[in-house]
Amino acid sequence: MVPARAWVFVAIGALLIVSAGAGSLLLRRPDDIRSVDRSPFPVGHVFTAQEWSKVKAALVANGFGAASVRVVSGDRLQWKSTPFALVRATSPSRGVCLLPVRDLQPGAASCSTDGRLAKPLLVFSARDRWGNHAATVVVGVVRHAIAGVSVVDRRGVPSGVALIPATGGLWSFASGYAGTRLVVRARSASGRVVAQTALP
Repeated sequence: MVPARAWVFVAIGALLIVSAGAGSLLLRRPDDIRSVDRSPFPVGHVFTAQEWSKVKAALVANGFGAASVRVVSGDRLQWKSTPFALVRATSPSRGVCLLPVRDLQPGAASCSTDGRLAKPLLVFSARDRWGNHAATVVVGVVRHAIAGVSVVDRRGVPSGVALIPATGGLWSFASGYAGTRLVVRARSASGRVVAQTALP
């Protein structure tokens, strides 16, 4: 039987871990974003308020509804301190679209009438630099039926990716990796690779 004193230490340790995690999330979200943060993926993790306003304006100019714009996944590039994200927006003529945003400029849209992905995996990458080393930041989404996503580096070493629930019954992900020439793989519950994309 485990002594009662040991259980006290376990409980205290768990509380400290939870507190540290919550604290890190608060530190990463700027105050000027919290009041307008309505996206499934927190806007403040990726954009400043001014940057987000420019992105929304660019999307509205291209026929997307301002109220429909959401960040699905993203991160900031360390090298230039600029946002890199995958954004969801709707248009009366094009339906529900997913667009990569680099340097505040929306890229080519992947659209459907019901918001579902045409393929199990949709992923984009951006080059970054961590100190003197090349790096790659990856953002993407997968269908809800996908059980796991991994990124394989140029040595063939795989790394698991955390999946976050996103709008439209999708899973989103965002992460950074040292080096280039990555392969992103999506697997079913049985472990079978159902989709993969090679990134430069």
